[in-house]
Amino acid sequence: MAEIDSILIPGQSVNKQKLRQYLAAREIARPQDYGAVGDGVNDDTQAINDALAAEKAIYLPRGVYRITEPITMHYGNAILGMGDESVIQAQDTPLNENEVPPYTAEFNAIEIVEGYCIVENIKIVGGASALFLAGKVGPCVKNVIENITIWDAQIGVTLDGWNDTNKPCYWNNISRVLVARPKINGVLLTTTPTDWEDPETFGDSPNANKFHDVRVYSLSSPLSGSGFFVSTGQYNNSFVDCEANVHEDAEACFRLGFLARSNIINNFYAECLGLAPGIRIDNGSYDNTIMRLFSATGGAAIWDPTLQGEYQAYDAGFPKKNFMKDVYITDVHVDGMTRGTTYIDPAVDHVGDISIDLKHTFYLLSSFNKSYDLILPNAGDATGRWVTLKKSDLRDNPIHIKENNGAGPDNRTLTLLQQYDTVTLVSNGATWWVCQDNRMPRPSRYIDNDAAPSGTFQADMLNRVYLVSAFGGQIIFEIPAPSAAAGRVCTIKKIDPSGNHVKIQMAGASGGPDAQIWSLTSHFAALTIYSDGGQWVVLSQY
Repeated sequence: MAEIDSILIPGQSVNKQKLRQYLAAREIARPQDYGAVGDGVNDDTQAINDALAAEKAIYLPRGVYRITEPITMHYGNAILGMGDESVIQAQDTPLNENEVPPYTAEFNAIEIVEGYCIVENIKIVGGASALFLAGKVGPCVKNVIENITIWDAQIGVTLDGWNDTNKPCYWNNISRVLVARPKINGVLLTTTPTDWEDPETFGDSPNANKFHDVRVYSLSSPLSGSGFFVSTGQYNNSFVDCEANVHEDAEACFRLGFLARSNIINNFYAECLGLAPGIRIDNGSYDNTIMRLFSATGGAAIWDPTLQGEYQAYDAGFPKKNFMKDVYITDVHVDGMTRGTTYIDPAVDHVGDISIDLKHTFYLLSSFNKSYDLILPNAGDATGRWVTLKKSDLRDNPIHIKENNGAGPDNRTLTLLQQYDTVTLVSNGATWWVCQDNRMPRPSRYIDNDAAPSGTFQADMLNRVYLVSAFGGQIIFEIPAPSAAAGRVCTIKKIDPSGNHVKIQMAGASGGPDAQIWSLTSHFAALTIYSDGGQWVVLSQY
């Protein structure tokens, strides 16, 4: 009894019965049995490693155990301590909570190189990584890290897929851990190959690891990385009830790297006095789920520099960015809705068509600088998609709406000409259909020899009335093929008193309305024509 009482901390709750059983059966040893001192001065590295090799499980009584090399834990090893009174110090100087850390250690404090290990109820000070888990010897699986306090490590906890897919870093459980004043990252999931240029030397990414109640706290100490950084990690790594309160120089409270895929972040608390985002999402990261994010940062709650939206978010802080993909909903009530909007305004020197990918549902289109063709995806690649297109500028440069490898809306090219012309389209998988259209062709256009210096005016049939003056010489009014203007009605009227002709014909002098070429010779003569898509017909003449 005296032995047990001597290693208990006054006021700390401990399962005495369990401790008595361990000591009575001698199933758990103490490093002191192998020469450790625990005074913070002597080097206890070898004594702790010898105890783990001989006894599998060791108990750390109160004390400061200075180490100069990693404590290496193999299959089934366990280190149990008395909370913050059992300290592993992986640096020469003791912890000073009132000064900026020295970050002198270049070695990991504790390395778990196989599976089924336990680290509970201890404090770790310093280390390249305070806790480093990797399958260096065997699969690094089913390890338990619990009730740990970490101070002044360069990285608090590292899970590394290492360089052998047969020795993965899976199914580890890390809970109730505080990482205070890390230098680079609080928690890191990564993969370290032996040769970065050889894919065969890459291990598997850390998968299906569970983090619960893990807090990273900079405490005003500079941080160059992130509170949590999933550089490589996929398939159901979960972070539940975790927190990152980071220095203003940090990259993010939580960062999802280029190989962070299919991870879950639930009820995360992000805080930063600077512009670090709550969650940053790198290019290559996708299918991650964020639920109930509270973001108290100067930056965005969720920052997606790629603008690809390859994540799903629910109740995810301010400003909210909630993406739900491939979700089928019936009977939904929506009080308010924000539509994704893209603004397109090509420069004067822009060459070629402009294609849209339908990432958004509303496109404001400007042709202030020049006319252009806007290309929709093929209807077969956009089944069920709706899109609204609206011309926003005052210029009369037409915007022609076409389809990639298809006939276009309602099986033809559609044109937006005037400011505020708007059309809404939907694809049924075979054709783009016009569902709503407010286009109002301008009432008239004036044509004279200045508009047709060669004597020929090629009409686009976008206007209802063409007022033509041939006072300076004959004008040939060329109309397009009827298939290019299906449904169009227009009137051509001669408004000058000269005897010069206004000839109305199709391009190439291949006939005209009612299969003939028409000439307007008298003042105020007019012809109204209509295209049914197959031919031009005359509706009236006077």
